[in-house]
Amino acid sequence: GKKVLTAELQAGEFTEALKLAEEQVQAGAAVLDVNVGAPMVKEEALLPALVKQLTARFLTPLCLDSTKAEALEEALWVVPGSALVNSISGEPGRMDELGPLCKLHGAPFILLPLAGKKLPVTAAERIAAIEALLVRAEALGIPRRLILVDALALTVSSKPEAAKHCLETIRHCAAVWGLPTTLGLSNISFGLPARELLNAPFLTMCLGAGMAAHISNPSTALPREAGLASEVLLARDPQAGRFIASLADWKYGGGSGGAARSVKERSVTSMREAVVAGRKEALLEMVEQALARGESPLGMLNEQMIPGIMDVGVLYEKKEYFLPQLLLSAETMQAGFERLKPLLEEETKGRERPKIVLATVEGDIHDIGKNIVGLMLENHGFQVVDLGKDVSAARIVDAAAETGAGLIGLSALMTTTMVRMEDTVKLLKERGMSQKVIVGGAVVTDAYARAIGADGHACDAVEAVRLAKRLMDA
Repeated sequence: GKKVLTAELQAGEFTEALKLAEEQVQAGAAVLDVNVGAPMVKEEALLPALVKQLTARFLTPLCLDSTKAEALEEALWVVPGSALVNSISGEPGRMDELGPLCKLHGAPFILLPLAGKKLPVTAAERIAAIEALLVRAEALGIPRRLILVDALALTVSSKPEAAKHCLETIRHCAAVWGLPTTLGLSNISFGLPARELLNAPFLTMCLGAGMAAHISNPSTALPREAGLASEVLLARDPQAGRFIASLADWKYGGGSGGAARSVKERSVTSMREAVVAGRKEALLEMVEQALARGESPLGMLNEQMIPGIMDVGVLYEKKEYFLPQLLLSAETMQAGFERLKPLLEEETKGRERPKIVLATVEGDIHDIGKNIVGLMLENHGFQVVDLGKDVSAARIVDAAAETGAGLIGLSALMTTTMVRMEDTVKLLKERGMSQKVIVGGAVVTDAYARAIGADGHACDAVEAVRLAKRLMDA
């Protein structure tokens, strides 16, 4: 607790501080705020000492939080790299003292729109304060890339318009100055019950308005989950990596069931591992190196890349991988395959790849699922003839006849269009053709596939590949 921490800091000990830091990192904190402010503590000695201990144990970036310029200066000299400084306000002399220091160390800092004892309640007051500080920073030659603005969250329990003024400040900073913003999230709900129910939607609103970061406790589930979800929806979490790593085992009403798992770029030492990790550049580099050594393109494909994409399929079925990782690995494999394609054609002269015609049925314009299936099938050695979306049964059957494809894959997302799948099956029979038909899509079931006479149903891209291979071998 706070008493234990204070007592240890006064004694120059860091056991409790390091324990708290470990808990925050395990809970998913992206930055650790380091504050040693306590009665009878010499911050200029203690802050750098704690920084050394933290940087020796954790890779998580630090935010140096102190009102004492001497403590911040001493700590900045011992940080490997740059730390965030919290904060520079409009207090007389604060910018002049700390601004050049941050510039010297390349340290970003939080700009706090406070000057004097009066809180800037309205967005207009905050914007005026920020503008004045920006003018002073510019006069000191401080680059704007170092500035992160605190939008200053005040509690809605006493100031009902507080959230609206925060949002307006965030939007103005982003639109007019191109500046990122942050705020102390829990301040908004101070003095109210069920605080997380206010903090979480406020966080999503701020992120939607353009906020870059927030100061909060990562152990509080609802705001943390809302933040992770918002980052995905705002395209700020590539392949939903952080979302999946933190919430893969999430259950309704039960949170994620544990601490956040770290999202780290895994090291890869083989083409197979590169495909599994979705490391396109690493795979292409390995391919070039293997070609320079005279290795067989067909061997690379059959012994490395295809086993890699099969590993991905297993991870997907075990729910250790999700759609973003599946796509990333498939695209990585596709890049490797495209590099080898001309060489493979030379090496496999006279050998034909099995062909499959893919289409989204007539009346349906949804093709994301079909495209994923096509990508996976190509990665497993199929020649895919993709007819696109809203395709008539006649065109599908004609294409199968013209290309000599042995398989047809049909996709539909809606109950109103999946009935068109049967048109293709019937037309094949009418023409006396023997092509086998796989059906899939969100609304399609095994029972429906049997009812219309299709040869199989696949619930996802991994199952589609397995089914296609089985039908071609039958």
